[in-house]
Amino acid sequence: MELQVGYTDSANYKCLEDLQRDYVDLYLSYCGIENCEAGFGFGPQKRTEYVIHVITKGKGFFQVGKEIYPLVKDQAFLIIPGVECYYEADKEDPWSYIWIGFNGLKSYECIANAGFSKEEPTISLNCTDKLITCISKMLDARQLTYANELKRGSLLMQFMAIIIEDYSLRDQEHINYDYSGAVYVKHAINFMSHNYSKKIKINDLANYIGINRSYLTNSFKKAMGVSPQEFLVSLRMNKAASLLQKTTLPISTIAIQVGYDDPLAFSKIFKQKYSVSPKAFREIPEHLVTLEKKNDYVNVRSL
Repeated sequence: MELQVGYTDSANYKCLEDLQRDYVDLYLSYCGIENCEAGFGFGPQKRTEYVIHVITKGKGFFQVGKEIYPLVKDQAFLIIPGVECYYEADKEDPWSYIWIGFNGLKSYECIANAGFSKEEPTISLNCTDKLITCISKMLDARQLTYANELKRGSLLMQFMAIIIEDYSLRDQEHINYDYSGAVYVKHAINFMSHNYSKKIKINDLANYIGINRSYLTNSFKKAMGVSPQEFLVSLRMNKAASLLQKTTLPISTIAIQVGYDDPLAFSKIFKQKYSVSPKAFREIPEHLVTLEKKNDYVNVRSL
């Protein structure tokens, strides 16, 4: 089995997908550009990462539950992990859009500062051309080199910075709005990201922040879609995966560095997340798969 990164290049559809998650704070999963056919729809489906679509021309609608959001050029909609949604191009004036899928510890902070929320998953923009340029540069940096990996990461941050700056210029009064429980989530994430190698109990984490465990858990699930414990495990496994790919450290050493005294327990949890053992994961090579038609790409990890 090999780790694949897919690149599709056709007249109306360009997509770079299944990029590896070497960064924890904010990482790019995929991005693309598409000129949709009339009436083309996608879903209903849930995603495992945040996805932002920016409409570059035409119109269509985005639906979450019973809420329907008509959208046109220079508007964007956000798909939140674990939330089922559907979107469709207009039958007479179908939209074209760019999109970017991402995740990481700072994802929620980014989308909140960009004006998105679960209650308001759409925004208007004055920076569409700049965002198109970012996505185009990401697609150009498709070859699997370390330099391109850094380029894509910096372009993701630039993409988010452009939207956040655009939002702040339009709505200065929203810069310091009340985050409610989200501020505690931010502190919890910061604590875990600096102490994941230690033994962390969620009760101790809540006490450290100054709130009770129930409030922390509820706030965390609302903001991140998972419990603090699930987030901590995912953080540790992502760190372990990076160490397996980037270093030659023994697996027992990596287990300790990500908070597990028992290598067998670590290996079991790692396999639950990645479907292979740490040893097998380390041996998986990585290559780029280039295609010419939409939907021809198949990730071997999903087979």
